[in-house]
Amino acid sequence: MKNYAGIIFALLLLVTGCEKDDSPSDTFSNSLTLGTGLNPSNLFELTGEGTSFPAGSLIYFRLESKEDMAGSPVRINIKSAGIDVIDLDYPSLQQYGHIYLSSFTAPAAGNYTATGILTTGNKSVDEINFVTQ
Repeated sequence: MKNYAGIIFALLLLVTGCEKDDSPSDTFSNSLTLGTGLNPSNLFELTGEGTSFPAGSLIYFRLESKEDMAGSPVRINIKSAGIDVIDLDYPSLQQYGHIYLSSFTAPAAGNYTATGILTTGNKSVDEINFVTQ
């Protein structure tokens, strides 16, 4: 009987350990960061993080959502002086996750605000001000 109890306990731990947790996690936050590249030893980290970039350069972004993105496509909305400049749409890469990384070409010289949006539900995650020179 003890053997069965041990096996049942082990199976219970295995099943509960593999369950998908849909509750918001303290591990993740709502944030949008910009950088000049990706860390080759950890592709979930940006290098050259900042808010000032050369006009026309490649800007990498990292959008992190406190809640699971649940397969939502991502949009980066870029505005200047409150006026839409461009919407950059990125497809969903998987059905779950909290982090999305990609890049875009910096617009012409100016002051901008980028907003990271989960298009399913049109949910704004975070925004960041940046400058191109």
